[in-house]
Amino acid sequence: MFILAWLELTPLALAGPMEEGVAALRRGRIPEAEALLLQAVEASPDQVEAWWELGWAAWAGGRFAQAARAWSRVEALRPGYPDLSLWLAAARTRAQLTALIPEPHEVEVSPRGEPAIRIVAAGDTMMGSDLARPDRMPPGDGDVLFDGVRELFVGADLAFVNLEGPLADAISSDKCGEGSSSCYAFRTPTRFAATLDRAGIDVVSLANNHALDLGVVGQQSTMDALAAVGIAHAGRYGDVASLAAGPYTVAVVAAHSGTCCLSVNDLDEVQAAIVLADRDHDLVLFSFHGGAEGADHRHVTGETEIAWGERRGNVRALAHAAVDAGADLVIGHGPHVLRAVEVYRGRLIAYSLGNFLGYEAFGRSRGYGRRTVVVEATLAANGALSAARLHPMVLDDRAVPTPDPSGRALADVRELSAEDLPDVPLTIEDDGTLRWAAP
Repeated sequence: MFILAWLELTPLALAGPMEEGVAALRRGRIPEAEALLLQAVEASPDQVEAWWELGWAAWAGGRFAQAARAWSRVEALRPGYPDLSLWLAAARTRAQLTALIPEPHEVEVSPRGEPAIRIVAAGDTMMGSDLARPDRMPPGDGDVLFDGVRELFVGADLAFVNLEGPLADAISSDKCGEGSSSCYAFRTPTRFAATLDRAGIDVVSLANNHALDLGVVGQQSTMDALAAVGIAHAGRYGDVASLAAGPYTVAVVAAHSGTCCLSVNDLDEVQAAIVLADRDHDLVLFSFHGGAEGADHRHVTGETEIAWGERRGNVRALAHAAVDAGADLVIGHGPHVLRAVEVYRGRLIAYSLGNFLGYEAFGRSRGYGRRTVVVEATLAANGALSAARLHPMVLDDRAVPTPDPSGRALADVRELSAEDLPDVPLTIEDDGTLRWAAP
């Protein structure tokens, strides 16, 4: 995150406020770092690196307005500074969210108003990666990947997936070390953005642990490729999707556990972002990438979950906070397995939709990781849920989804919902239709 490499070349015995400030920042002594870096910019107002590091000191201390001011100075001095546009936008967004004091939100739990809107959502999606094996991409630019589900997406007013593969051409990745067996990086050619469009996808989440597989350049390439085919996206700070669906305007707000995006661990920030989105839109969809991963983590625990030392959120508290702030549909992903569903205050929450498409990468091992559902939710004009259905799918040996007449995924979600959320009056019928009791 910090630009510190040059410090290794500077003898500390000769260090001034700039070098000492960066050293203090590296050691986590934030107030000391900020004071020293302020001295540096006062002594040399045109020192770009000092302003950049001063911004990071303010960011680390949670003073986002000050970080934005410091980075605005960097912008004035050197507009093309690496990663500046990303972090300046993030600081401005966080300053706005921090200053917002959400008021109590009225939530109508019973559906009211016509016409209804039908939203279809699926889970973790990666259409193939040419990063290590260019010969293992799907035929026909991947159109065949969606043959089993295209009708569902195309027929919806709004179709959503969590896009786990950056869209880029010839951009390398330094995410994983050579020969790593526990690190995964993906790169899907930009032409596959059109594949998503032909499949009927309207909006994607980029708030996940693969969004930066190719760095900020790859992230921007993904956003540009999606924009070129008219697909909206929600991801890094300030990136809230806004699109029309039927007669309504819909915002998609996304969060995950990394530093680029709204944090699943900061409920106040998530609620503030939803409140802001709700002011200018008829409906709000909240997507989160949270919870521990794998077959041993299928349950909603009601506690903060940890994966590889990283806090991945208390997903039930997060989802409820999102609805309380104005979200009308909550879609979870990240665990790579299915989890429970519930209806809370008249809003559907799916805690994890599992692997939807992981061509030749993830979702190929037999078991829970191959089972998924596509959620179909019908919302009234006031955002309340009026109908819902889960469409069971199974992934084949290449991790491509096809409808599953056996309904094993439905059995999984039914069992998990009953075990994890026994206080929620909800049933899942054999055809995937949800029935719930009004509060």
